[in-house]
Amino acid sequence: MSMARTFDAKTRAAGFKNHIISLLGYPTLISQNRYMVQNFFRRDLMGRFHGSILGAWWMLIQPLFMFGVYYLVFGKMFDRGGGATMEYALYLFSGVVLFHALIEATTTSCGIVVANGNLVKKVAFPSEVLPIHVGLVSLVLYFVGALVCVATSAISGHWTPGIELLALPLVMIVQFVMVIGMGLLLGNANVFVRDVSQLWRIFGMAWMFLTPVFWVPSMLYEALGEGSAIPGIMMNVNPAFSLVMAQRIALFGEQPEFGMVDLWGNLSQAAIWAIGFLVLGFTTFVANKHKHADIV
Repeated sequence: MSMARTFDAKTRAAGFKNHIISLLGYPTLISQNRYMVQNFFRRDLMGRFHGSILGAWWMLIQPLFMFGVYYLVFGKMFDRGGGATMEYALYLFSGVVLFHALIEATTTSCGIVVANGNLVKKVAFPSEVLPIHVGLVSLVLYFVGALVCVATSAISGHWTPGIELLALPLVMIVQFVMVIGMGLLLGNANVFVRDVSQLWRIFGMAWMFLTPVFWVPSMLYEALGEGSAIPGIMMNVNPAFSLVMAQRIALFGEQPEFGMVDLWGNLSQAAIWAIGFLVLGFTTFVANKHKHADIV
């Protein structure tokens, strides 16, 4: 006799407590559906280069070209580094690489439920697993960019990677958790309000300029005054601030002149944000997933 997995909205486990318990079993759920995640991951990653002559080499060529452009434009033409041309180019590029991975993954996750409506409508499909492969693809792309940063830094001899580089896997784990949490939150919201994906693109652009990607934290104090409380508020309420600075310290070591100090402080703050997003995103998603099939 065959057993069919069924779902009943009336008898489903509800309430914040039950959703938190479900979150504890999230790694197990991912493991049970690992082959599906692997297939989605392989499809999305290789689909980016399907039909191209250079194939996966574009993952390396693109960040190398991007770094060259930033070095020439911001470093040489505008001399934004104050004489430290290569250092500023590395600082800028490392921020762009991480933030681009963060925004691209969360933007893709906005439509992850709607795009997989045929699967979501199946009985008891674990749709909360859908953002996992998106986060993994973003980690791969980020890691290639990080390698370019480290290699360029080491070859040029301007910043020598130190013992802090061993913390990079921890930074990537925090980044992954943050992406999954935000992806679940946005993916669920976009099912009910399709404007979320468009609004997120606009917000993402503003978020990038509010994050120290192109600017150094000390610039805020120079512009607003040493006694201003605004820079501190901007740093503490911005989830990406501590993550970006933590990964820069992991890649290049502490550089006080660029505000790159306190690896574990920044990493801890980023981890708190990531866990908060995961709890909020997961509980919101599973609380409403029974409605998704009827809407998508």
